[in-house]
Amino acid sequence: MVAIFVVLTIILFLGIDLLYQRAQRKKAEATEPQSAYARNAAIDRISVPEGLFFHPGHTWAAMTEAGVAKVGIDDFIRKLFGTIDSIEFKKTGGEVKQGEPLFVIKQGDRTFEMVAPVDGVIETTNTKIADDPSILRVDTYQNGWLAAIKPTNLKKNIENLNIADSAKEWAREELARLRDFFAGASFENRLVGKTLQDGGPPVEGVLSYMSDEAVKQFEDTFLKR
Repeated sequence: MVAIFVVLTIILFLGIDLLYQRAQRKKAEATEPQSAYARNAAIDRISVPEGLFFHPGHTWAAMTEAGVAKVGIDDFIRKLFGTIDSIEFKKTGGEVKQGEPLFVIKQGDRTFEMVAPVDGVIETTNTKIADDPSILRVDTYQNGWLAAIKPTNLKKNIENLNIADSAKEWAREELARLRDFFAGASFENRLVGKTLQDGGPPVEGVLSYMSDEAVKQFEDTFLKR
């Protein structure tokens, strides 16, 4: 009887300890900053549709039958932004040059200038996106276009853009550069930064975890090209 009592006592204490450990894990998951990292999808690939021209500053152009270029941001930068609060457009009727700012993306108190992929005159902007930027999260390349430009120097501009296989190769190179960049970047969320710097994949919305200095370096490295 004594032996049975001892065994039952041990089992009871083991059960109590197990329940305690589970409670501690749930508590940690509820308060751990890294949980935001875990909830977001890892960026281990980006979409590069056929037929689109990609600018090194991460904007794209799609030619319509009417000879107008619809432009927007690519999947690479859209995923890094995550939530976009608002977008400011240049006025329609104005001229823009390839590589010059075309619209400004706002995220909190930060702003990001995105460049025009081609020279031309701004014919219209996508008011649906202006009213609801969340459309970009589900439709970056179709209804997610931001502006329509009438090209004025397309033949020359195309020399600086990537399409088809060259676009896919460029996208792979950009992901590799991004991982190298994160190895030396500083993050406001220490645990997210540690995970990335240890070789973990970047996560959607990771720009919001980066320090102001790191964001500035990111802009200079990936957007102003």
